[in-house]
Formats: sequence, structure tokens, C-alpha cells
Amino acid sequence: MLRCLGRICCGGVEPTALAPPPPEDLGKLKTVWEPKLPEEGTAPQAPSSFETLADEHELLLAPPGAEVPIAVVTPDFPRNVNRLLIMIPSAAAAPGTWDTSVKDASGLSVPVFKWAQANGYAACLFSASALEADAGETWDRVLKGSPAGSVVVLAASGALPMLARALQPVHPLLFSRFRAALAPFEARHAWPPSWPGQLSKELVAHLAAVLVRPPADWEAQEPRKVLASLFELLALREGSFEKAEAKKYQSFQGLKENDMPGMKRLGVEQRIARLDRDRGDDELARLLKQNEAAKYQDDDEPGVD
Repeated sequence: MLRCLGRICCGGVEPTALAPPPPEDLGKLKTVWEPKLPEEGTAPQAPSSFETLADEHELLLAPPGAEVPIAVVTPDFPRNVNRLLIMIPSAAAAPGTWDTSVKDASGLSVPVFKWAQANGYAACLFSASALEADAGETWDRVLKGSPAGSVVVLAASGALPMLARALQPVHPLLFSRFRAALAPFEARHAWPPSWPGQLSKELVAHLAAVLVRPPADWEAQEPRKVLASLFELLALREGSFEKAEAKKYQSFQGLKENDMPGMKRLGVEQRIARLDRDRGDDELARLLKQNEAAKYQDDDEPGVD
């Protein structure tokens, strides 16, 4: 469901767009707000630098105080605890440009920033040269400033392998906040992406779980329509994820061999008898693994394979 957000202009954000969804909306398609963009046919100027992009669209340079900025972010980047959208640019893309395969002066970075802000996402566009020089350090220097619990990665065409390079130094416990990754404008014949060698098995498994293949009909659509479909898809993914989380906590009530987390349930003798159990394959561990896999199995995404 799309709604026009007429007040989004020059970086402004409708306050209600940042409000978390009510619990009763879990599992349903969340409202997707459409920002106000220049009329089709209007030729925007290509940003000449991160500084130009930030000044013209009320964005911030990152990390704060850096002599040479390696990213540009939305003003709510350091305080938005809910959602973060990351843009990985095309190789050798100019600062401020996202996907050079798209016929748009900014490689669609400006429209994506506006769509993200309209729908409650903080957003970040990295420098292509900084990622190429040291993906892991660049990633960490910027993203350690974001408290967002749910992160979506949009890669330019051919840039998904850079995500794997950036996540290589990250501890597996920190993978969980990265919940979706896709290259919306990548050609169908380029699937699947070619990952770098020597990735950890945990990282390979997580990438396999969060990677989304765009629907085939996106290739024939105008970029603006693709962005609308993209944010509807992300809304579906988020709803399914929250539904799976709710189901997991409901499943705790049926535990028979373990204590319900946060409540005393088993007697002392039972606890002692179970001290030497395999905690990686007991009732609670199996329940968590089952529900973790279900978070990324979205049967409600038409056209996604």
C-alpha cells in the first residue's frame, strides 16, 4: 500500500514516518510512504562530492570529524534504533553516486535517501574508493555510529561481493541485525553473486539467508517504479520477520524440558540432572534454530525467488 508523503522535500521527514508499527499490524503489509520527488523528465545535477550531496539534501558527512569523509548519512543515523538502509555503490562510482548502471545523475542515491527517510529508515551511502581500499575498516568506522537493530543493504549492480568483504572481519554474533541484502537493478544473468574466497561458514550461511533475488519484472520497470516495489518488498520482509519473532516467544510457553526463560519452572533435582546436557541440541536450542530459519522464509513475497 503506497501513500504519498507530500511533506518530504529537501530532506524533510514526516514525524509519523519514524513511529514504530503497532503490534496488531504484525504479519500484514505495512504502509509504504511515497516521498515527493522531482517530476519525471527533470534532469537533476550529478553531485560533485559528498559535501555537495550533504549540503543540497540536508545530510551529514560520516564518520563525524573525519578529515576525509567516507560516507554520507541521514541526520537520524546516530539515533534511529529501528531501521537502517545501506547503499553500497558501484565500483569506481563518484562520491555521492550509487548505482552507475541506472540512468540517473546521482545513480538514484538521492531518490533512495528520500524513500528511506519517508519510511522511517536512517540511510547511509558509502564511498566506493574507501570500500575498495579497506572494506572492513570503512564499514566499521561508519556503522559503529548506528544503533539500528534492523539493517537492509542495497548494493549497486555487481556490488554484492563487497558486502561479503565488509562483513568478513565482523563477529558472527553481530550478523543478526543485517536482515536483507539485494541488488535491485542487477541483471538476471548475474545471479548468483560470486562471493570472495575464505569466508567463514557462519557468514556464508547468513548471506544465504538474507540475500533476496529481485523479481524478474523489475528489469523492465522504470527506476521509480522499482523503488516503490522495493520498499513494499522490504515492508513484507519486516512484517514476516516480526511475525516469526512473535511466534518464537509464543513457543517458549510450550517448553517441557527447559525452564521458560525468565521464569522458574524445573525443580532443583531436574536442573542438576540436566547440567550435562548438550546445550547446542536441547529443546530450547532446537526451538531457536527452527524459528531463526523461519525469519527469512517469506512466502508472501510475490515474484521473489
